[in-house]
Amino acid sequence: MKFKEVLTKRRSVNFFNPNKQLDLKLFEEIINEAILAPSAFNLQPWEIIAVKSSEAKTKLFTACSQPKILEAPMTLILIGDTFGYGRDNPMWNTKIDLGMSEDKVSSVIQMCETVLYPTEVKRNAMAVRDVSLLAMCIMLCAKNLGVDTHPMIGFNEDKIKEIFEIDESKTVVMLVSIGYFDETKTLTPRERRLKFNEICKIV
Repeated sequence: MKFKEVLTKRRSVNFFNPNKQLDLKLFEEIINEAILAPSAFNLQPWEIIAVKSSEAKTKLFTACSQPKILEAPMTLILIGDTFGYGRDNPMWNTKIDLGMSEDKVSSVIQMCETVLYPTEVKRNAMAVRDVSLLAMCIMLCAKNLGVDTHPMIGFNEDKIKEIFEIDESKTVVMLVSIGYFDETKTLTPRERRLKFNEICKIV
């Protein structure tokens, strides 16, 4: 699609066709395109758990009672690492391979620890920002390839962490159901969007 068409046709669909599966190679293509999303220092502090099996869907449903989870071919658990700037992130090695010195890496990590993300609130905000950028890219890349999505934030994070054994240092940013709209249903019309002169102030 043309980019404007992707923007206008992407909707958060409420109903998924439970009989239409998502090809795994197509899903992989969507993710491999979406990871071009930006992140702080390009550290990409994100993980995805793709909930596909009936058993896993049922478990996730107990932590997020939305029928979409049972209907959609998959629901993605998008996870942010609140300590994603740590030295154990393999992206630092990539940077060293590209010419960054170990001293410079240590300096940037120190800045993250003491200036940018010195508190739990700021570390969590970093993870949420970066993963949210990835999430939007996933939804746009999916729509470009004819696949529908719906993001969700109404879930029990503690329960999801327990069920899927997610480390406490990580945050579950959102869920995104992905698949195909149930054409027997009708979406409500898109609601009004605030315009330029309502949200933008030039100073």
